[in-house]
Amino acid sequence: MWPWGGRTMRTTAYEFAREIKKHLIIYGLFIRFSVMSQMEYRWNFIGNMAMETGYLCAKLSYVVVVYRSNVTINGFTPDAMLFFIGTFVMLTGGYAGLFMINNFRLRTTIRDGNLDLLMTKPVSLQFLVTMRQANLTLLGVDVIAGIIIVVIAWSRLGIAITLWTVGGYIALLMVSLVVSYSLFLLPNLLSFWLLNTSSIANITDSFWDFNSMPMVIYSGWIRLIGVFILPIFVLTNFPTLFVLDKMPTHYLIWAALLPILLLFLVRWVWLRGLRNYNSASS
Repeated sequence: MWPWGGRTMRTTAYEFAREIKKHLIIYGLFIRFSVMSQMEYRWNFIGNMAMETGYLCAKLSYVVVVYRSNVTINGFTPDAMLFFIGTFVMLTGGYAGLFMINNFRLRTTIRDGNLDLLMTKPVSLQFLVTMRQANLTLLGVDVIAGIIIVVIAWSRLGIAITLWTVGGYIALLMVSLVVSYSLFLLPNLLSFWLLNTSSIANITDSFWDFNSMPMVIYSGWIRLIGVFILPIFVLTNFPTLFVLDKMPTHYLIWAALLPILLLFLVRWVWLRGLRNYNSASS
């Protein structure tokens, strides 16, 4: 019994690893094709880069205000605020560059019947629909700028560079990306049932701006809602709080559980939506 079970488990693990490898290779091709399509019109690409850089400068304008006022908000010094802003900019680039364009196109893919063709592909349909395109302008400008800001703030704060701090920060950035993928995909999945979900998606996407300032500026009950009920504050606050050694233990536990719960929820809603989907040929 045990040897048979062992072989089954090994076979399942091997097949799972093979599927992960296949999807990673395919995702690499998605990124490559996105680069090729956006670089086809290079001046347009350069113009978009310049425009996004201008938007980034506008986003960073309040950093000057923070340093000039030299204000400390609930333990957040100007340098800590700079660290938070760098994390916000970096994750904004990650979400907008990797997920947002796919979320917006999901409703047209469902409504126009393009999902029929994608169903024939020998890969995960959810992966194919929600990960196949990337905006390299947003990804490149914001992520690079965010990393530079974080490095400057890290140095000014004098935080030790250790495996614990750097590894924990990177791990929580990954948690934030998974949470942002799931949290902002969910309202777009209503397209399986509703004819037009653009208003719902626009409202939920505006919630991202709550991350532009640390959650310590809000009252306790708003923080409770933003962490545990509508976990929007998890995205940019948790990585910053961890590095600044201001993160309670129950936040760490929640950071480990939340991405798993949200991925299961997204998968459940996705499968329910597919059962409700009427193809263009029906």
